[in-house]
Amino acid sequence: MSDHQWIALIGLMMAATLVVPAALRRNRGTLLRNAALWLAAVVVLVYLYQTFGPF
Repeated sequence: MSDHQWIALIGLMMAATLVVPAALRRNRGTLLRNAALWLAAVVVLVYLYQTFGPF
């Protein structure tokens, strides 16, 4: 990984550190459903990217 990719990854982790705890507190009852929906969306996007290549 290049330096730019490492910096982007660190920035993403910092943003997740700020957002995830609040999201977990707010969606305590629907956490599993929302996690499954997000996971499905990510899997579909990865599949589309691998199938059709960079846009």
